[in-house]
This record gives sequence, structure tokens and C-alpha cells, in this order.
Amino acid sequence: MKKEISKSHALRRRLLSVLLICLITIMIIFVSVFDIVYKRSTNIVTSHTSKIASKTVDTTAHGFYQVTLGNLQLSLESFGTNICTVLGSLQDIPDIDQELVLETHMMDFFNIDASNKGNDVIGFTYSNGEFHSIPSEPECDRIIQEAVETINIEYAKEPSAHYQGGSFQSELEQYTENCMGTYTMEGQGFVCAWDHLNNYNVLYPDICYGIIMFNQNYYKGLINQIAAEQTDSLLGEMNGLFQKSIYVMIAVIAGMLILFIVISVILSKKLSDPIVSEHDMLVKVNEMKTTFLSDASHELKTPLATMSGYAQNAEMELVSGGDTATVQEKLKRISSEANRMALMVTQILDATRIEEGRMVLELAPCDLDALVRETVETYFAVLNKNNNKLALRIPLELPQVKADSSRLQRVFVNLISNALKHTKNGTILVKAEKEDNFIKATVKDTGSGISEEDMPHIWERYYKGKHSETGTGLGLFICKFIIESHGGKIWAESEVGKGTSFMFTLPVE
Repeated sequence: MKKEISKSHALRRRLLSVLLICLITIMIIFVSVFDIVYKRSTNIVTSHTSKIASKTVDTTAHGFYQVTLGNLQLSLESFGTNICTVLGSLQDIPDIDQELVLETHMMDFFNIDASNKGNDVIGFTYSNGEFHSIPSEPECDRIIQEAVETINIEYAKEPSAHYQGGSFQSELEQYTENCMGTYTMEGQGFVCAWDHLNNYNVLYPDICYGIIMFNQNYYKGLINQIAAEQTDSLLGEMNGLFQKSIYVMIAVIAGMLILFIVISVILSKKLSDPIVSEHDMLVKVNEMKTTFLSDASHELKTPLATMSGYAQNAEMELVSGGDTATVQEKLKRISSEANRMALMVTQILDATRIEEGRMVLELAPCDLDALVRETVETYFAVLNKNNNKLALRIPLELPQVKADSSRLQRVFVNLISNALKHTKNGTILVKAEKEDNFIKATVKDTGSGISEEDMPHIWERYYKGKHSETGTGLGLFICKFIIESHGGKIWAESEVGKGTSFMFTLPVE
């Protein structure tokens, strides 16, 4: 007998060693892969956001230049009307120098400083192929020459996109009925608008006059600074999301490790009984292993695979320069699946506590309406995968019950989870009402229902039904224990194809 027990102990140690090594290996691999994805994603975000920022700067700058040009054209039109009025009032004065009058009033109208200090605006007139700066200063002549050369370079790139095509001067010489304008972000940035006196009075000679605004690229520096700040903020959010996801993963895997340790202790106690033969002990170990692997490993593998898929998709999105909002949504899905894994682990731990008689209730006055709403806000979005709707009907005047709120919340989570799992595009109704000295709560769905064959066994541990492919089979077992421990009762009514109602009662405080 001692020899049989010794062999059993050796087999137990090998089994537990293999399980623990596998779990630790999975944990190391998963955390390592996730850390690599995290670092690569951060590097990709850094490189791509700089490109996006550059494009944003160009787009924003074009908008700024267009608005500036539009305002400048409106001002020139207003100036044209005013200067023609002035020239009309001076037409009786002999030998009046119209260009001098034009220059003087342009400086006043556009607030052009004669010393050209602290002012990024100069005026000009153009006639007979020559520019005349306003004010007439060498520095102003130089700026006009630089502007003309820069604009001509732009014209040469796309001649078909301009009115006269050839050069900036050819457009100035062409009389048009409207105020014209152009801009270029090359060099220090120029915005130029011009008009003709003939547009406002045909009696005046065709004098082309205009305004050049320069040093307009200073806005790019401001935009680049804002873009850099936004990039830093985005990277900070990305770091926070990835780090939280890693912490959640580590916590879930640590919970699985604790679960393995708990099961190893249980196996140790079962296998240490000297009366049990080696065959019986091996059968029990195999049953425990099969149950755990079928209920835990299979169920936990699905969200792990989902999280891995979303992590890979997020990486691909970042590599291809995808939308940041899409990446953030995938990270939220990863967090959601992690919460779902945590719920599964909690269910298994609760079942273990019940089996060992270690589940202790902490009774206190409990508001059922607040508890249900908190449960729904926390878990409904995580559990709802089938496009279902939720309806709550709980009266505000409903009396309180004396219950363990955390355990009671577990009951609602399990019942709502079952309803969502077996219902597609339907409605989940949660309601409560007072009946005598009890509060009766109902969770009703419009799903597939429970067959008569399965109904007698739904409260049994690990029973999932012949038509159910998911779940651990622990939810209803835990619900029944918790409700009956509170002095209430729980039951179910169902019709195949029409839905199921789970009802339970709790004593009023």
C-alpha cells in the first residue's frame, strides 16, 4: 500500500509540475509578446504622428493663407472704391499726380509704416513692366523682388493652374474685372492681392495696384508647436492604455496561477488518503484535470485569442498609419476581454469557496435598484456580444433587502450573462417587485429557451446543457447557493424558442 501511495505522490508531483510550468511559460510568452507590441507600437506612433503633423501643418497653413488672401482682396475692393472717390474730388486740380495720391492713401488705408519697421505689409503699383514699392524704400524693393521670384517659381511648377500661366507679371498686366490674388508658402511666405483702377472708374488710367504681406510662415511655427503638444499627449495616452492592458493581463494570469495552486492543494488532500488505491487516485486526478481543462482552459483560451487578435490588428493599424481612434477602440476591446476573463476566474474561485465551505456572507442593508444599475453599467457592455437591448423595471420605493451586495451582484451578473449568451437581437428585462415580506427579482430574456431535458439539471455544478458550447457551467450553481444562503429561493421558467425567466426571492430587511 505504501508503494502505491508513493507512486501516486510521484504522479501528482509530475502532473502539478507540468501544469505550473505550462502556465508560467504561457505567462512569460504572452507578457513578452505584449511588451514587444507595446514598444513597436510606440515607435510607430512616434514616426507616423510626425508625418501626420506635417500634413496637418500644410493643410492648416493653406486654410490660413486662403482666409488672409480673401480678407486682403475685400480690403483692396474697399480701397478701390474710396480712392476713386478721392481722385474724383481732385480732378479739377491741374497736374494732379494720381499715382502719388494713390500711394499716400494706400499707406493710410493699410496702415503701412513709412519706415517699414514692425510691419509685414507693403504696397506696390505696377505699370510698364516695372514695380514701384509703397513706401519707396530699397528694403521694400528687395521684398517685392523676392516675392516676385518666389511666386514665379510656383507659377512655373503648374502654369496651367493660373490665369495667364506664364508668370506673375503677365497676370498683373492682364486687366480683369475682379480683384485678383495669389499666395505661396515657399520662403518666408507671401500673400499678394492686386486690382485695377479701371474696375471702379473707366475714366482713370489702367493702374495696377496691390498689397504684399510677407513673413506669413510664422504661423507654421505655432502650428508645429501645437502639433508637437498633441503628439506628446497622444503618446502619453497610448502609453497609459498599453500599460493598463499589461497590468490587467498580468493580474489575470496571476489569478490563474493562484487557481492552479488552490487546485493543487485540493488534489494533494485527495491523493494523500492512504485508503484510496492508486487506481482511484489516478481516476480522481484525471477527473479534476479534465474538468479544469474543459471548463477553464477552453473558456479562457477564447478571450486570450481575441485579445491577441486585437493586439495584432492594432499593430497593423499603426504600421499602416491608421486612425488613432480605431487603435484606441481595439485597446478597449482588449480591456473588455480581460474583464471577461476576470469574471470567469472569479466564477471558478467562487465555486471552489462553496465546495470548501469558505464562502462567508457579509449582510447589510442593500438598495436593489442601485445594485442592479451599478451591475449593468459595469458589465452589460462587456458581456453583450449579440446586439441585445436591456430594460430595467425597478420601483424607486422598493424596500431594501439585507444581503451581501457583492455576492448578490454576482447573481445578477451570472443571470444577465446567461441571458445575453442565449439571446440574439432580443431584449433582456430585469425587474423587481415586493410580494408579502419578500422582494421578487426577475431576469427575463427572449432567447432560445431551455429544453425540458436540461431543465432538471441546470443548477448542477459544471452542467452546461447539451446545446450549450460555451460557459463553465458554474453560474447557476453559484446563484442557487448564494440565494439560498440569504434565506430566499430561486427557480426558472422557460419555453423553447421563446425565452427564459429566472426568478428569485430575498427577505425584506
